[in-house]
Amino acid sequence: MTRARLTATTALTLLATVISILATPAASAAPQEKHNATLAALWTAVLQTPRAQNSFGTGGHAFDCWDLGGTVAPFDPIGAISCTVKPGTKIFVVGFSFECSTFEDNGTTEAELRTCARNLNQTVPTVTLDGRPASVVEAETPLLRITLPADNIFGLPAGEQGLSVGHGWVVPLHPLTPGTHQLIIRTGGLDPVTTQIVVKPGQK
Repeated sequence: MTRARLTATTALTLLATVISILATPAASAAPQEKHNATLAALWTAVLQTPRAQNSFGTGGHAFDCWDLGGTVAPFDPIGAISCTVKPGTKIFVVGFSFECSTFEDNGTTEAELRTCARNLNQTVPTVTLDGRPASVVEAETPLLRITLPADNIFGLPAGEQGLSVGHGWVVPLHPLTPGTHQLIIRTGGLDPVTTQIVVKPGQK
């Protein structure tokens, strides 16, 4: 009887361990998919926004803050200066990111575009929020199918369609407390980028 009970207990313990191991990737996959989806939404917005309203075009720092619906991403090719958001807004910090597309002749297949984006983005940045290190995670978009607007950042005809893949190192932040917060991004030998996040009640 004692031996049988020990065997049953051991079997249950092993089963619980196996279930735990199998469940871990599924649990961790959800946040990763969310980060990938947010980066995809950001790059889609950049590529499909006319250059006059685009920080990657001629819009400049006035368009540093990309509204992704409940999430704001400070994103500018030379570094966002400041974003003012309302309380409850999530912040998607892009430490470093590249995209490769058919518009730029970076490749014609998903595999080629993905390899291009990854190869351009191998330096992992460090990010601090109010002087404290923030956790940087890797993100990668699915294959993006882009339709260019008039006056697009590539200077191509309106309506032209193409493919893109983006890769990046990001810091997804929960809503910050009201007040002014400082983000500092350091990437390899590049100059640090400092971004102010102002959380202001009453902000639209």
